[in-house]
Amino acid sequence: MPSLQAALEKAFTKLRRKRISRELFHRNHGVIQRGIFKGLKLDGRSNISQGPLALKIYGLFEQEVVKKIEALGPFSDAVNIGAADGYFSLGLVKSGLAQRSICFEITETGRDAIRRNAEINGVADKVLVFGKADQDIADHLKTADYSSQRSLVLCDIEGAEFDLFTRPFFEAIRGADIIIELHDRIFMGSTQPRTELIANIPEGYTYEIIRSKPPQWSGIEDIEALSDNDRALVTSEGRKLIGEWLIIQASAGEEA
Repeated sequence: MPSLQAALEKAFTKLRRKRISRELFHRNHGVIQRGIFKGLKLDGRSNISQGPLALKIYGLFEQEVVKKIEALGPFSDAVNIGAADGYFSLGLVKSGLAQRSICFEITETGRDAIRRNAEINGVADKVLVFGKADQDIADHLKTADYSSQRSLVLCDIEGAEFDLFTRPFFEAIRGADIIIELHDRIFMGSTQPRTELIANIPEGYTYEIIRSKPPQWSGIEDIEALSDNDRALVTSEGRKLIGEWLIIQASAGEEA
């Protein structure tokens, strides 16, 4: 068991990171300053950690995923499973990379945050919000008149991805490009679940796994002005292990 000292050090580190992040977020009035989501405004009130708020403000949050989305787009529909505060869902429609976002978020607090932020950004008419993504998700997508052609499915559901992405679900979204954050090493201590998930991918797709890298903050005055310790904290995503995403890309034949 960790000592009391170690536990306190960890808690104080998290508190410091969140405080600096909130300060930078409020300094910019919650408006994204850089990157493809530039101009998106978030109110900062949701069910997720406030530690990454500064990363979002400066367009540094999950840069590898953002770059991949930009390369794959534009999209007709973007399906965000585990939509949190709407950063990706709303950023995609605000930027014009997606015509519509279909959000699945398990918490009421998160769903309320998505709706508020959609209103703030004037994109409420382009955003649909559902609850938990379970085995009825395909039915919800049919209700939304979803077409998987030229669409994106983005998933971050803390380990539940291995139950959701069955062969029938892959068939229901055939033709979409898919990005899944992998949590098996964190919650299960093994990569066997991803092997089983990959086995469910239909023929005709290509896939790769990408990993997070340190954010490129050079030239951002607000971050350069911080002390080395504070800069290290605020540019951290606070992960227990390096982030990994499974990128499943539809072939030209699947998109046709």
